[in-house]
Amino acid sequence: MPPITRHDGSTVTDPREAERLIRVLGLGIAKVAPVADPAVERVMASRRLDGDDAARILAANRGSLPAGHTGADVVALFSGGPGLGDLPYRRPHTHADDEVRLIVAGGGAFGFVLPDGVQIEMPVGPGDLLSIPAGTEHWFRLGADGSLVAIRLFGANPDWRGDYTSTRILFPPR
Repeated sequence: MPPITRHDGSTVTDPREAERLIRVLGLGIAKVAPVADPAVERVMASRRLDGDDAARILAANRGSLPAGHTGADVVALFSGGPGLGDLPYRRPHTHADDEVRLIVAGGGAFGFVLPDGVQIEMPVGPGDLLSIPAGTEHWFRLGADGSLVAIRLFGANPDWRGDYTSTRILFPPR
């Protein structure tokens, strides 16, 4: 179970409470072994993702991905990249479809808004497979190393469109 931090800075230490929060949000959390592929190493070293490397990363990890998704792609995010601070994934949003992410390299934290308004964040790193149900308000922040390569899966909404909310993130900026 990943550590969960509340917006007041406290950490959920009781595994039963962590499981309850995950259940309330309807999250699916699994650990898989992402396939080590030279394309991942190239992307991390160059801090750039091209179409050929994206196709290789996706193909190499197909066996680790759950079935039944019509849309799949690879995303690479790096701190200091052009306009990174303005990217919409950093703002609270929902999707009309379930969202699935396999973290291939790097990491960060997914934040969530619970039904009672409490906000929590969970770190993710290589091998974390996270399924976020449609309608779940969430956001993402890059981790301390400032890099992420992930495979994104959606069902009926393969354009990755989010519906942005007016919720203010209560966690301090990093």
